[in-house]
Amino acid sequence: MEEQISRSEQKRQFRQIEAVAGELSELSDPELKRLPGSAELKAEILLCKKTKAGAKKRQIKYIAKMLHNEKREDILRFLQEKKGSKLKENQFQHEVERLRDRIIDDALLAYETYRQNQDKWDLDWQSEAIVQALHRYPDLDERELRSAAHQYARNRSKTYYRELFRMVKAAAEKKRLNEKKEQSAGKAADSAET
Repeated sequence: MEEQISRSEQKRQFRQIEAVAGELSELSDPELKRLPGSAELKAEILLCKKTKAGAKKRQIKYIAKMLHNEKREDILRFLQEKKGSKLKENQFQHEVERLRDRIIDDALLAYETYRQNQDKWDLDWQSEAIVQALHRYPDLDERELRSAAHQYARNRSKTYYRELFRMVKAAAEKKRLNEKKEQSAGKAADSAET
C-alpha cells in the first residue's frame, strides 16, 4: 500500500527541488559539463543562466520539474561535493589571512617597541609568527617576508599588506600541491601492490 503525501508536504518537497534547481542555475560552465544529468537538463540550465528576472524564475521551476525524471541522488551528491570544495577553499584562504595578520601584528608591535625606545629597527626583529610561517611553509623566503612586514609597519601601505598575503598564499598552495602529488603517488603505489 502506497503512503499518501499531503499537499503541504508535496509543496515542501517541490520547494526543496526548486532550491536545487536554483543552485544548478548558478553552476559555472566547467561545473555544468561535469554535472551528472541528461543533455536536455544541461541545455535548460544553460538557458536559465542566460535569462533574467521572472523568466529565470519560470525556467528554474521548469528545471525543478525536469529533475523528477533525473537521478537526483547523483545530482545532489555532485552539489554537495562542489559545496565541500568551496568550503575547503574558503578555509584555506582564511588560514592564509590569519597567518599574514599574525605576522603584521608582530611587525607592528616590534616597530612600536623600537620607536618608543628610539632604537633603529632592522630586519632581524623577533617574530614568533614568522618562525611559525617558515616552519609550516619552508618555501617562504624569510628575507622577503620580513622586508614586506617591515615596510608595512613603517608606512601602512596596503601594497605590502597584499604582498605578504601573496607570498604566504603562494607557499601554502605549493605545499598543498606537493601533498596532493604525494597522496596520488601513494595511491598509485598501493594500487600497484594489489
